[in-house]
Amino acid sequence: MKISFLIIFLIIFGFIIGEVEELLNPFLLLYSEQFNYLVTHGYYYEILTSIFVTNSFFDAAFNVVSMYVIYLLFRSRAGWLEIVVFLVGGIVGNVFSLFYYPPLTLSAGASGGIFAVLSYYIFHDFLKEKEMGIYGLFYLFVIFMISDFVFPNVDMIAHIGGIVSGITLGGAVSLKKDSGKV
Repeated sequence: MKISFLIIFLIIFGFIIGEVEELLNPFLLLYSEQFNYLVTHGYYYEILTSIFVTNSFFDAAFNVVSMYVIYLLFRSRAGWLEIVVFLVGGIVGNVFSLFYYPPLTLSAGASGGIFAVLSYYIFHDFLKEKEMGIYGLFYLFVIFMISDFVFPNVDMIAHIGGIVSGITLGGAVSLKKDSGKV
């Protein structure tokens, strides 16, 4: 199974949940997206659920297209590790946002995890001097700049958390493979 398509499915499923919640009672989104006030008061699960649940069609569509482009570039070659990178990046990005933004901030979306996957592959390839190399790092920088400074209401801090996670995991996997343990 191509893990990128599983992630795409989860993003679409999360959007459907967000739409249903908004139709039933928009107040429900406070309990599935990341509402910093609630997270700091024990609703820690929101750090995970908000990776998927969003009621923004633009956000969900952009994330689906982004994951598909990542699939076209890298063909899910990391296997199941790709979903681990995605989840770790999404969680770290959300934790960064939790500490950066004020308590009444509501955020949602998979872009922290997506940036983690993209930066994982690019940095891993950079270390292995494969396909993208230095051009991949430039590509990552351009994508970050476009998404964070052109589009409104983007959680740049979650993107940074995702990138840091992806680079860290890409470097760790590369080092582990070089040592012969993976």
